Amino acid sequence: MPVIKNKKIVISGGPGSGKTTLINLLRDRGYTCFSEFSRVLINSAQKKGEINIFKSQPDFFSEEVWKGRKLQFKNSQLSEGKNKNSFIFFDRGLHDVVAYLECTGVHYDPQKYNLSDFRYDMVILLPPWKAIYTKDKERNESFDEAENLYFYIRNTYQKNNIPIVEIPFQCPEVRISTLLNYLFDEKTG
Repeated sequence: MPVIKNKKIVISGGPGSGKTTLINLLRDRGYTCFSEFSRVLINSAQKKGEINIFKSQPDFFSEEVWKGRKLQFKNSQLSEGKNKNSFIFFDRGLHDVVAYLECTGVHYDPQKYNLSDFRYDMVILLPPWKAIYTKDKERNESFDEAENLYFYIRNTYQKNNIPIVEIPFQCPEVRISTLLNYLFDEKTG
């Protein structure tokens, strides 16, 4: 009997676009979801007095986020076929690490962040949405920076041939319905 593979779907976009809200709604519906890993690092650094660890230590921060997301990717492979749903969702993916580095002009070794071994089935992109954008203790970017980052994220997934679906501005419940309707239409179509 063949193993049923769960599709790996990344929810991404610029900061403050509603990704975590969608991940939480998916989790509430019983889907396997991997949370945004960088918030753990940011919170830990802030407890030690570091205001913006990405800006002060971009190499260290990116390497740690890479390791965390790589572990999430590997853990998702262990749950393939065991998940009652046919989708596994990630609040950001490995490609986002490279997009952040490129957007901010931080020099990095492409071999260290080799994306070829990490194939997601699709990325759901949430465009920048000024009406819901707020800074918080982990989100230091201005809205203009969030918009700029969105384009780098989009380009990084495009360059790596990951199919992209953009979910427009809508309230969270409508957005989640749009997302799930698209995925299930895609699955049966």
